[in-house]
Amino acid sequence: MHPIYTQRAPLSSGRHRHSRHPATSATRHALAVHGERAWRQPDLDLEQAGQPVVASHWADHRATPREHTAQSPRGYYVASIFMRSTQLALSADAHDVHRGEWRAGSFHMSAPGQQLRARFESPCDILHLHLSEAFVRRMALAADSLHLMAAPTPVHVAQDSVIEQLARALLAADDKMCGREYAERVAAPIVTRYFHLLSQAHLNSNEPRRIALPRWRLQRVHDYVKANLGSSVTLSDMAAAAGLSPMHFAAQFRVATGQRPHDYLLQCRIDRAKTLLATSNRTLIDVTLEVGFCTQAHFTTVFKRFTGTTPNLWRRNNFHPLSTEPGSAEASHAGASVHSLHASTM
Repeated sequence: MHPIYTQRAPLSSGRHRHSRHPATSATRHALAVHGERAWRQPDLDLEQAGQPVVASHWADHRATPREHTAQSPRGYYVASIFMRSTQLALSADAHDVHRGEWRAGSFHMSAPGQQLRARFESPCDILHLHLSEAFVRRMALAADSLHLMAAPTPVHVAQDSVIEQLARALLAADDKMCGREYAERVAAPIVTRYFHLLSQAHLNSNEPRRIALPRWRLQRVHDYVKANLGSSVTLSDMAAAAGLSPMHFAAQFRVATGQRPHDYLLQCRIDRAKTLLATSNRTLIDVTLEVGFCTQAHFTTVFKRFTGTTPNLWRRNNFHPLSTEPGSAEASHAGASVHSLHASTM
């Protein structure tokens, strides 16, 4: 058994307690590794914390069967790293993930919003990493695996000693390394390793390799959308700009960018609307029509979904009118804002 576990006293319940080192205080790892008030539920508000990575620890040394349910929070993936072998039946969104033994070093990733149900048949010890979507996307990009995010989230990756040792390093963090920054630094290679294993599994499978939309076709789509933001733009229009059928375009676009074409179009419209709201006195209905929405109500709904606030409130907090003199840098910038589209930066 790893040295950091040899001094730990058995726990009578599932709550995480900082008892790995008897001489340390109960708050030693309060920032690096949080406790959990229930399975997969850290003892802090993820939305309020707004951190890219939150680590939490769940240990339950009971041998009697017990069941738990949890839902992955919106905007966060949840990685589970098993620190000891356990007997567990796990399902995600009512589909079986794995029944039987989960060996130490096993790794599972659940997608945002997934509903999970677990039945433990033996003691367990699990490190959970709550990872923001932006953080996971950044790690996927670094591992050249962004296309894997377009597929359904894999349910189970076999035991991996590298991930296990990185997790143990995070649990063993001392006072000099304690903090959320340290948790983020350790989580980065764990998630990168996960995408490496996932890529290898795809290469070794019999599934045909999915093709990403080439950069030059992406640029053509970008130019078309930029030139037609105020008009009706359909999937067929975007596919025609890329020179592909709608079916092939949609699949290749999502592999290359991790986005659906429609979501990308909406993002472009909202980005342009933000520029107009911040730099001009145009009415809200004028902005609505300028960026291609038919009704102000629909525009407001989509704007709030992407920004978290209403157009009027966003303008109030961000208004900074720019010079409109011909040829001014500000005027050029105001007219050029549109959501960028590059496979290497999405």
